[in-house]
Amino acid sequence: MPRCRPHAARSAFTLVELLVVIAIIGVLVALLLPAVQAAREAARRSQCVNQEKQIALACLNYESAQGALPPGSMNTYVQQGSGLGWAVLILPYVEQSGVSQDAIDKYKKSPDAYGSALDGLNKLMLPSYLCPSDPDLRSQAEKYGNADRKGMSYAGVSGSYQARTGQCPSTRTGAHYCVWAASGNNNDLLGPNNYDGLLIQDWAVPFKQITDGASNTFLLGERAYQIRTWMIGAYWNGTPTAEWSQAKKTPPKGPQASTAFFGCKNINEKGLVNHDPFTGQYIGHDNSLGDRPAVPSSTPRTLSVNNLPFGSYHTGGANFALGDGSVRFINEGIDVNTYLAYGSRNGDEIIPQ
Repeated sequence: MPRCRPHAARSAFTLVELLVVIAIIGVLVALLLPAVQAAREAARRSQCVNQEKQIALACLNYESAQGALPPGSMNTYVQQGSGLGWAVLILPYVEQSGVSQDAIDKYKKSPDAYGSALDGLNKLMLPSYLCPSDPDLRSQAEKYGNADRKGMSYAGVSGSYQARTGQCPSTRTGAHYCVWAASGNNNDLLGPNNYDGLLIQDWAVPFKQITDGASNTFLLGERAYQIRTWMIGAYWNGTPTAEWSQAKKTPPKGPQASTAFFGCKNINEKGLVNHDPFTGQYIGHDNSLGDRPAVPSSTPRTLSVNNLPFGSYHTGGANFALGDGSVRFINEGIDVNTYLAYGSRNGDEIIPQ
């Protein structure tokens, strides 16, 4: 009868070997985690680019149908009222015609995009207007009024005339492309209102006016700093003029001096791409009202509403759509003069390629 072979003795892990294995796994996870996060951010950034491109194409489809780009904001005859912004006007071209028509119908009855009549629509968070790299925007409280109102991740570009030339008169006179009630006052809450860009207050820009070339002119860009709801274009706080009558329901025409342009922003040298908020912040920044990021009380309040910076949660820069519908990633270290040149449709600048 054959003898059974004894089983070979099995050696167990020692405590030291187990700790070494755990340490190796920990190192591998630490090495892989940034790569995984980078891959996820690359996917989010790609989606953000695609959304911005679709928005830009919607603006171009609007131009094809209407003969000009959408105005950055409609003007309202309600003093201290807010006009509907371009983001509402292009909704039929991003398959949201129902929302657009509902907003316009309500606005006609109560012409203030910031009024309670439009609260229900202002609470909508349209996926195509939210960059996935900024998920906190979904839960961010709106600064004033109804906390359920939502912002958006993109703003139109109104121009760069004041930053390029240093000029911005209080009325639309001469060959200027800027109007500012408190011209030159750096403590003014509202700031200059340029109209040498593509999305400007109450004027629709036809393509024939883009003499710098559509591929050399910003149409819209990413923004991470929010202070108003997504449907608002421009808030006007000016004094009545001959062309303005609340009784006759006639709004002022074109860009106005005393304007907070929430739906669009200036390209300027004070708030560059991905501006560091700890070196200078919105004049009206208030941590307690949800402005982000929270900054120390010692942080200089130097930026007006209209000069708030374009920026993103992408590393190194932000995406901008141009007048031809293309999207470019603009590095936060871009040459200032080149950046300002992109903001103008008719400045005759040569932009290095």
